[in-house]
Amino acid sequence: MSARVIFLPWTDADAPSSERTPQLLRRISQWYDIVPVRPGRFNRAVYDQKVPRLARYALFAADEIDIFLRTLRAARKEKVSLIFAEGTYLSLAGGLAARLRGIPMVWDNHANIRDFSAALGKSALFFRANLLMERILHRLASAVLVVSEKEKDAYREMSFPTGKFLVVPTCVDLAALDESMLPAEEAKRSLDVPEGGTVLFFGTLRYEPNLDSARYISREMAPAVRERFPDAVVYLAGSGELGEMPSDGVRVLGFVPELAPWLSAADVCIAPTWRGVGILTKVIDMLSAGRATVVSPLALDGMPELEDGVNCLVGIDPEHFSEQVARALDDEELRGRLGSNGRQLIEERYCWQVVGPRLQELLDGLIGTKGGHNGQV
Repeated sequence: MSARVIFLPWTDADAPSSERTPQLLRRISQWYDIVPVRPGRFNRAVYDQKVPRLARYALFAADEIDIFLRTLRAARKEKVSLIFAEGTYLSLAGGLAARLRGIPMVWDNHANIRDFSAALGKSALFFRANLLMERILHRLASAVLVVSEKEKDAYREMSFPTGKFLVVPTCVDLAALDESMLPAEEAKRSLDVPEGGTVLFFGTLRYEPNLDSARYISREMAPAVRERFPDAVVYLAGSGELGEMPSDGVRVLGFVPELAPWLSAADVCIAPTWRGVGILTKVIDMLSAGRATVVSPLALDGMPELEDGVNCLVGIDPEHFSEQVARALDDEELRGRLGSNGRQLIEERYCWQVVGPRLQELLDGLIGTKGGHNGQV
């Protein structure tokens, strides 16, 4: 009988992209029996900016208590061997439950709080409160997963002991992706994509850095590119609203349930993200699909193996970014070379087939000892 693991939060393990949480759930469910603990009943309201701030704080506290109690009950009833928790807030509830049960807890950290707070313009109070929670979490956790060496270095700079840290980058399941991809011409016909150059950006517009990117694309990049390629079309895929009329040649798709057809149809994929932290998950998807990809310098922070002109093009500022997109549209041979080299990078460093065994070894070791909440990894 496999060991039982609580995964916080329970989510859709069949998400088609490399979104980290469902991908991790899918991997871990192949190794162990997963005990689901659903998100808290106030989860949506906690992050709804329309709800007054003080009310959201109260709902957050109620939500944490609710998740903690349900996790504790599930761990006791199902004889759980390990709790795997995503993000700071859920990991706090999971860590307290794990400590009371005497079992290990793994905290999967997507971005360090210092750079996250700076990138999104959060207040000093927000930073200090979350830093305190992360210090508590570090003591509760048996292991801390971070997405890159840069993230690990950031915690070292904030005086966190890093003996518990393991770099597990955001990855993609290449076999699953390949099954869902289509020949480019077939995808273009099925999506009614016109000839003349297809450029793709995706990411939820409810996340401020993505909204900034989408508005830059509409206001600056698309008009500049269309001066050279008047028939080029830029597609923006992702939930949320642009909040303004898109410029000519920009199509706002909204939420796209299946990303693979759009990746298949794209001539060039773009990630003009100028603020943010961690690994840009969208870049993993773009490179995995073998598409020529233009990125901002921010992408290199999370993926230092990216190299301009080798496996991507790097736009160092908004004007140069537009020039790089036009350069890619103008050169089919360059697009092919970038796509092939980008795919090779994913195969070597950012796919679960390579990274998964390292994570499984860590979890097996923790489950085998069970006393990991006080020890080092």
